[in-house]
Amino acid sequence: MRATLLILAALTASGQERQPGQGVNFYSVDKEVALGAGLATEVLRNATPLDNPLVQAYVNRIGSRLATQIPGNPFPFTFTVLAGNSSSLTNEPVALPGGPIFVPAALILAAKDEAEFSGMLAHAMVHISERHATRASTRTEIANQATIPVIFMGGWTGYGVRQASAVVPASALQFQRTFETEADVLAVKMIWLADFDPSALVRYIGRVQESSPGTTSRVFSPLPTREERVSRMETEIQKLPERTYAAPDPNEFETIQAEVRRAPIAERPQLKNDADAERPTLRRQN
Repeated sequence: MRATLLILAALTASGQERQPGQGVNFYSVDKEVALGAGLATEVLRNATPLDNPLVQAYVNRIGSRLATQIPGNPFPFTFTVLAGNSSSLTNEPVALPGGPIFVPAALILAAKDEAEFSGMLAHAMVHISERHATRASTRTEIANQATIPVIFMGGWTGYGVRQASAVVPASALQFQRTFETEADVLAVKMIWLADFDPSALVRYIGRVQESSPGTTSRVFSPLPTREERVSRMETEIQKLPERTYAAPDPNEFETIQAEVRRAPIAERPQLKNDADAERPTLRRQN
């Protein structure tokens, strides 16, 4: 009974929050930053950054433009473009606690325009500013579960990080699906504020994410269904005032895509004893 009351209290607190990252959380901001820095080091041990200053500068600029729309964000964002193919369901960037974001080159190629790319980058930034990883870990610990993945990645695997559904119980995956929906909703608002058409994120998810799996597969999926995500974002967009969006230069985004295509594509290095490699997890900090 006590555990049930604690869970209900945590969920109620989360539902009432208004500022980025507020909610029941066993992790301090400093510990979250340190955790993310350590995980970023692990990612870079098993991944190859894209060696192209033009592409990196472009991603930094879009990220900075989006970051100004998150007042009160407790973390500094950093962006690193990774070479190689993403194995995410949607090419979603890897969002680590505390601010590091790793953008797969595949996302730049899969996006049809700058607004679609910006929407997916905003989605990853929301996971960090809302502290989804450590909040999810806290909820799981309240429910007497030991661990939960620290990376919100839309089913992403690779670079030494395990897919969420392979290592956590269905209850924890429900937390992740809830936070994925929250990231969608807040990303729509963020890109709207940044003068991007928010329907671009809807277009991207509707085109790239696979159609809904069967009932059993849905239970073990780290993502809400494509239909659920599209419907929820469309509802949020209807609440936004109508506006005319600044038209970005399409040639610039096409140039960035061409730069990515010309860059050497490195395959993910194979880890030693890959099948038994340690899975990054969050544990309560004493």
